[in-house]
Amino acid sequence: MDDEKWAVKGPLELHEAEWADKFARASGIIYELNNLHPSEVDKKHRLLNDLFGHIGEKTEVLLPFSCNVGSNIKIGKGSFINAGCTFLDTDSIEIGDYTLLATNVTVICADHPVSTRERILPVDDDLEDEDYSYIDDKGNFDDSIEYTFLNTKKPVKIGNRSWIGANTIILPGVTIGDNTVIGAGSIVTKDIPSNVIAVGSPARVIRKNK
Repeated sequence: MDDEKWAVKGPLELHEAEWADKFARASGIIYELNNLHPSEVDKKHRLLNDLFGHIGEKTEVLLPFSCNVGSNIKIGKGSFINAGCTFLDTDSIEIGDYTLLATNVTVICADHPVSTRERILPVDDDLEDEDYSYIDDKGNFDDSIEYTFLNTKKPVKIGNRSWIGANTIILPGVTIGDNTVIGAGSIVTKDIPSNVIAVGSPARVIRKNK
């Protein structure tokens, strides 16, 4: 799947109103969620159903929780998302059945080009050119021009009955298979197959998982 591109203008304003609306909707629901009293269980379930594209039966999400869009997230039945998880769901995030995410797991769909001249572009499309005439030979940008960031996005998928250890970071485009364990503090940069244990930065398979 090719990266799909969208642009951010300034720290908050989005190039397309569609994204601004999605982000605003999610941030409102998340604010309500993260300020609930522990006794407000029914309201919590209602808000999670409103936020996510799908959440399966008996799946639990501990608070605080954060995401960009919400509707791009689909979680199967019986899964557990521990406190402090962050999902940058500018693309789809799919989590299977009976899967555990420990505290402070970060799942990222959003990315940027590594090249500075591809990452930072003039807000005015008419100023873009193949020669990058607004950048001098030392890499300095013309300060008289307003710039924006180019963003890319790829989906993330985590299979059934897997366990993602605390403080793990899962990067864009990654698929993690079924019955797989990712060790705490790992950075997952590439696909991890089913039925294995993987750890490290970048995460590497160390053995089979029975």
